Amino acid sequence: MALKRRTKISAAFSMSSMTDIVFLLLIFFMITSTMVHPNAIKLLIPKKATKKVVVEQYLNVRVTASGRYYVEGKRFGTNNVETGLVGAFNQSDRTIVKLRTDKNASTGDVARVLDIAESNGIKVILDIR
Repeated sequence: MALKRRTKISAAFSMSSMTDIVFLLLIFFMITSTMVHPNAIKLLIPKKATKKVVVEQYLNVRVTASGRYYVEGKRFGTNNVETGLVGAFNQSDRTIVKLRTDKNASTGDVARVLDIAESNGIKVILDIR
């Protein structure tokens, strides 16, 4: 009793379902990638410089690599740098402090001067050499 099959099995492979899945995944990843927000700082960069700001009158403060403080050429210690800076700033008619630091100066020494300026409402320009 030889039974014959009425339908023959085809060995052909259809790619249409595979391409449908690929396109659906592509659309899914394109939509989800636009929803991702990177953890970055937004910077507002001016597109065009309109004018230059020139500060001619400033109070010179210097921090050396060895941890010495100089206000207008006078040396101050770590304990009395605040009184020297605030006193020199109040006596002069200058509105901005130019803080010059050596390249190898300690960040703690520089931060001390910046903290003093911030607590007394003094604007600072940082000049690293």
